[in-house]
Amino acid sequence: MTQVLAVLADGSSEAPVIETAAALAEIARAQVRQVSLAANLSAERAVAQVLGALRAPGTLLAVLAADERSRSIWRRVAQQSARPVVLVPAAARGRPGEIRRVLVPLDGTAESAAAVAGTVERFARAGVDLVVLHVFDAETVPRFWDQVGHAEGAWAEEFLARYCAQPGVRLEIRTGVAWEHVLDVTEAERADMIALGWSQRLDPGRARTVRRAVLDGAVPVMLVPLATE
Repeated sequence: MTQVLAVLADGSSEAPVIETAAALAEIARAQVRQVSLAANLSAERAVAQVLGALRAPGTLLAVLAADERSRSIWRRVAQQSARPVVLVPAAARGRPGEIRRVLVPLDGTAESAAAVAGTVERFARAGVDLVVLHVFDAETVPRFWDQVGHAEGAWAEEFLARYCAQPGVRLEIRTGVAWEHVLDVTEAERADMIALGWSQRLDPGRARTVRRAVLDGAVPVMLVPLATE
């Protein structure tokens, strides 16, 4: 039987983590397994405990509270896990645990699309509404974008066919910087979760969308590692 881990750290908010894990388990037809971290456990040993549980056969992902107190734990788990990690911001307290709509930011690379492909397919099979967000910058905006109608529609169809070929997916397009738009679109679309493929690197200047979604957002964020060679 497959399982979703609900990681409960001393002092963190348990209810949002358990509710998010339960919602994901229902979507994946899995069971929830609670992993409790002892209060006197060092960050290094806590990380090792969670990573060990994630490596267990049949484990799909782990859900952790992304609060300031446990920051040293969830950051390292997310950076080292070979499986998806869902981070629940402190601002998610009090929100419904249901997952009916998921925002999937895609940068137009095969790597990011491949990272979340399995997750997106699982959501789609469960009837979850999927909204893809793509943000153009000054270098990637198509030359024809100032034209109306057909060209834009054709581009959108081709983008989804190439990077997210699931029935019923909607594409939202913005111009600018991705991390500046992700939370606004999440709120406008009333998304219950954000699913992101990421490189697991938090070097200065990198993973700005991840940082913004986790630190400033109010919905759980699923981080899916990019495939490595």
